[in-house]
Amino acid sequence: MNRHAAPGAGSLSTRRVITTLAAYVLAFFVSVVGFAGQSSAQEGDLGFSPTSGHARVIAQGIVPLPTGDAVWRTVRTRAPVSADALFEPRPLGFVVASSGPLLLVDRDTGEQTHLGTGEAALVREGTVQQRSSLAAQPMSYLSVELVSVDAAPPPAEAIVLQPGQPFAAPAGLRDLNLISDTLVGNELFVVPDSGAKNVVLVTDGAAAVGRVGNEPVVLLAGEAASFSGELQIGAAPAGESASAEDSASFVVAVIGPEIPPPALPTETAAQPPASPEAPGTVVGAETGSITLQVYSCPQGMTAENLNAAACAPATGDFDVTLSGTELAAPLTIGDAEPAGDAYVWDELAFGNYVIAEAVPPSGFATYILSARNTSGSAEAGYRVTLDPAEPSLTVRIYNFAPA
Repeated sequence: MNRHAAPGAGSLSTRRVITTLAAYVLAFFVSVVGFAGQSSAQEGDLGFSPTSGHARVIAQGIVPLPTGDAVWRTVRTRAPVSADALFEPRPLGFVVASSGPLLLVDRDTGEQTHLGTGEAALVREGTVQQRSSLAAQPMSYLSVELVSVDAAPPPAEAIVLQPGQPFAAPAGLRDLNLISDTLVGNELFVVPDSGAKNVVLVTDGAAAVGRVGNEPVVLLAGEAASFSGELQIGAAPAGESASAEDSASFVVAVIGPEIPPPALPTETAAQPPASPEAPGTVVGAETGSITLQVYSCPQGMTAENLNAAACAPATGDFDVTLSGTELAAPLTIGDAEPAGDAYVWDELAFGNYVIAEAVPPSGFATYILSARNTSGSAEAGYRVTLDPAEPSLTVRIYNFAPA
């Protein structure tokens, strides 16, 4: 996102008094009338587009929204360097790398997302994620969160910029979009009526926002407002009159139309001839696979400060067992098919399995297992499930050296 210089200090103090009051007026106005009231103009319109001009969607996804009443919450947080970053459950929303590059790591999948300055990512509800600065020092970033009214507050070190006004969250799967734009001079951006309540967050400069045809109010960088209906945004004048040097950068989170669930086949297609089953596997009509990756992590790293990017594929002698009621006998790595640095147990009948590290790599004492929808512990083993919804599963074991 392009950054522009804020107005000079001489005009800022005066504008701060005026615009802070205006922001409170705006918040009151939004909470009472919602700019245009809850509209269904775009409800179910799959051709709806939230952008125009040079605005662009910087993050997007189809997600279920919180059940019942929800709020848009804008937050400023500091991302530590990777050695100090923890995995934490995250709410539904967007992460914006507003001050510098960030690395997001999903604990369950190991997926890594690199955000350059100005880039953003959608985070799904309940994701356990590590957020770290890719600079040499901690880095401030913004998040735009959509949470239920009774959701837990952000961490103590986070700063809530705007807590939002409660509204009834639409049902069904929704197309959630984060739009970014920078306006200069007399440029305008109109956020179309999506039929739901949305939120605008100013990231740099000062923006004049309001209903089309009405007197706007001014929001400074870090200020936000939730709204319904159509909204017009422009750069607020830095002085008594508009200038070509006036600028405003902002993001807008928009709840789009309901997306119908995917159509599923009603008839089962003819199956190819069954291939020989894996060693010890009970023959079943439906099978899947488990891909195992084993990593060794640096000295001093633990499950609490895991940085997956710093761990390397394990070497030497080690072994992992796979057991379950669908197996005639437990399997080991020796029964898996090597695939680069991974091991694949294939032709596994759908059901529940327990994975445990029987022999750790030399010099390592403890481990954790990361996978979707897993439960358990290193002592008892970790339970995973193969079913039609998740026929192929990737699991990662991270080994830690003694302190």
